[in-house]
Amino acid sequence: MDGFLGEWLNLLLRWSHMIAGIAWIGTSFYFVALDFSLKKPNGLPAGVGGEAWEVHGGGFYHVQKYLSAPARMPDHLTWFRWEAYLTWVTGFILLVAQYYFQAPAYLIDPAVLPLASWQAIAISIVSIIAGWVIYDSLCRSPISRNTSLLAACVLVLILAFAYVFTQVFSGRGAFIHVGVLVGTMMAANVFMVIIPNQRRITASLIRGEAPDPRLGAIGKQRSLHNTYLTLPVLLMMISNHYAMITDAPNAWLLAGLIIAGGAALRHFLVRHEVGDPLDKTAWTLPLIFVPLALAWWLSNSPLLALDWPSLLLRWGHMIAGIAWIGTSFYFVALDFSLRKQGSLPPGVAGEAWEVHGGGFYHVRKYVTAPAALPSDLIWFKWEAYLTWTTGFLLLIVLYYLQAETYLIDPAVLPLAAWQAIGISIGSLAAGWLIYNMLCRSPIGGNAGLLAVCVLAMILIAAHGYGQVFSGRGAFIHIGVLIGTLMAANVFMVIIPNQRKITASLMKGEAPDPRLGITGKQRSLHNTYLTLPVLLMMVSNHYPMITDHPRAWLLAGLIVAAGALTRHYLVR
Repeated sequence: MDGFLGEWLNLLLRWSHMIAGIAWIGTSFYFVALDFSLKKPNGLPAGVGGEAWEVHGGGFYHVQKYLSAPARMPDHLTWFRWEAYLTWVTGFILLVAQYYFQAPAYLIDPAVLPLASWQAIAISIVSIIAGWVIYDSLCRSPISRNTSLLAACVLVLILAFAYVFTQVFSGRGAFIHVGVLVGTMMAANVFMVIIPNQRRITASLIRGEAPDPRLGAIGKQRSLHNTYLTLPVLLMMISNHYAMITDAPNAWLLAGLIIAGGAALRHFLVRHEVGDPLDKTAWTLPLIFVPLALAWWLSNSPLLALDWPSLLLRWGHMIAGIAWIGTSFYFVALDFSLRKQGSLPPGVAGEAWEVHGGGFYHVRKYVTAPAALPSDLIWFKWEAYLTWTTGFLLLIVLYYLQAETYLIDPAVLPLAAWQAIGISIGSLAAGWLIYNMLCRSPIGGNAGLLAVCVLAMILIAAHGYGQVFSGRGAFIHIGVLIGTLMAANVFMVIIPNQRKITASLMKGEAPDPRLGITGKQRSLHNTYLTLPVLLMMVSNHYPMITDHPRAWLLAGLIVAAGALTRHYLVR
């Protein structure tokens, strides 16, 4: 019973950690992209560094970023901090549940160093604290004045800890600790530096005083570090499930190569968002591919093996998914933080003031067309498209190309690979068609009845998958089916409807109200399906669920529980 409860605790902690991490990193992705999309038209208010118009969920959002204090500071500011705190807290509790409580199984390898559990745990805690103290000391030292030198020193610091971890822990335990070390630096940057400095700056501005410029410079430096460490830490966390890396004799060196390649990729993506042409960013490409290629080579993984393609696709899928779902989390939270104070322009449902990265953001949401709608609207669509595309490619690499291993179980149904693949593709297409017809039918007019029908459809599909695929193959297909419904909602309904509405507004015509209603309905479905699909994807690694004789029923309960949790969080 203890082991059973422990597995469920592990699953729920992993789910919570994923939700908090997506909210934190997704919000960071959003603001970085927003800052680089700001325009500077004539007539901006004093202190405004730029503005942007965005379309999301059927509403128009006007964002202005203040580089200094606005003429009147609002009474209510939205701070982005709890996402980082909860990510670290849930991650550390997961570390305790997985590696501390089960140290002999996951943390300790007697062939590396015969440790008692308390010794391994003590080394873990002390090293995490020491890592932050040394990193923080470097950032506060004269070295910090030279960005390149500081970056080199931080990389050496991480490499040194990675080497030490491989000398005392198991391969898997060592690699997860590199990720925990980097994640702790990022969360502590928010808790110990960025937020306190932002509060001091805000307090000075409210008093009408000039804030200490060092506070902004230090906060910006730490924010920049977090930006460049984001992708490496994501790859570090998922790499922990690949023995080709964790069990490599030079795993500490692979960790350094992953940090270098991931940071270079983040730089490339940031400069791409700025709009730099490829000839100005091409120098980063060798810095991305050479370290990752070296890591592939040093891992001794066969050149034509699917391990590294699987890892890199999973990384890309994770990045795109965080950008998509994190942005959705942000806008849902924004909508509920809108306030109606003073006289607002016609059509404005509310406004909010936010603080992020040392800047003040003033956001207004228009539920009807503003007087003048710019031509360069920001649309949030590629995040969804790339999430589905990378996910389907990952399905091909893991389950189609290795169907006999992961997708087919002769004890369930003896299928040829092509038959299993055909059933997979056909079921995904059929699932979307049935769901779309339900939404467009009279049933779609009754939200409660439609929700029951969609749940019943997912249950039927789950039961069907359980009759033809392996336990793991069946469960992953439930997640893929739900993810397909969500991505197709964006591609087939939400974005096309928003474009039609925008086109009508720009022509001065009244848009068809059904377009907004339909788009809002599908957006609402995506909102409530988000947490279930995340739990579904995580659950796929737990045999207690995938190998359960009534796994299809567990899938239905997970969908229901996830949707209800999302409703609770939304309300």
